[in-house]
Amino acid sequence: MTETTDSDSETTSRSTRRRFLGQLALGGAAGAALLASGVLSSPLPAVAATLRESETGVELTPTVRSNGINVVLVHGVWADATSYSGVIPLLLEEGYTVYAPQLPLTTHLADDVTAALGVIQQAKGPTVLVGHSYGGVIITNAGAGLSNVIGLVYCNAFAPDMGEVLGQYSPGPGLANVFPVTYPNNFGTFLFFNQQKFRESFCADVERRKASIMATVQKPANVNILSDPTTAVAWKSIPSWYLIGGKDQLLPPSVQQFFASRMKATTVTVPESSHASIVSHPHKVFELIQAAAKQNDD
Repeated sequence: MTETTDSDSETTSRSTRRRFLGQLALGGAAGAALLASGVLSSPLPAVAATLRESETGVELTPTVRSNGINVVLVHGVWADATSYSGVIPLLLEEGYTVYAPQLPLTTHLADDVTAALGVIQQAKGPTVLVGHSYGGVIITNAGAGLSNVIGLVYCNAFAPDMGEVLGQYSPGPGLANVFPVTYPNNFGTFLFFNQQKFRESFCADVERRKASIMATVQKPANVNILSDPTTAVAWKSIPSWYLIGGKDQLLPPSVQQFFASRMKATTVTVPESSHASIVSHPHKVFELIQAAAKQNDD
């Protein structure tokens, strides 16, 4: 029996990674340089491709040709970008290039806008911005002045005007289940949701097991976001679409209708939808994004 040494294993591992990089069209020399520099310690994942085994090894097969349009999905409070996990596959299957930034929610509105802009600026070409709940504030501020943004899609979302703040709008009854927690070392005060009341208030039309997971991984926000004013308004110059959740317990449907009417948005009401429409009705959200992306098609 031949004994395998650590050196042999390392040599084999490096050889495997070089072959994988070559299949990704990075080239042998470029791949070796990346490995030698320590930038790569494991094979790169194949983005927008499927892996299949064949007699000659692993082949990379592109799934869908890009349609040339970008979609940036922005989440709200008590959620993160994975709340779009039902929407993302639908977009990818149609050839959209999709980005879903994670907002920090730890300081001020301006920092969340900056976090979104850091991702939005990567989107070259026509781009649709989508915002859920507080994410609507982000796309309202971040989308202003960007010539490549062709549409805004709001889902149960805030759509403030210049100088307006979140705290000025009438809340739904579900907000009674939110409580503040002051963090140590002067880090700030954050808004948490009572886990036992999360489903009935936030996502009543989401399956219980999934709702329990959402409650467990909720992402609280700094109370500063309630009083930070909007400093730019994208919907005044960019076509907008709005999905109203008819059974929203956090952002009253009447307030959502006010936002949609004020910005003259193309509006769809989903009567049975909770606040979490992007989770419970991903196809409806997808249809609005499609409408925004194809608005100029014949």
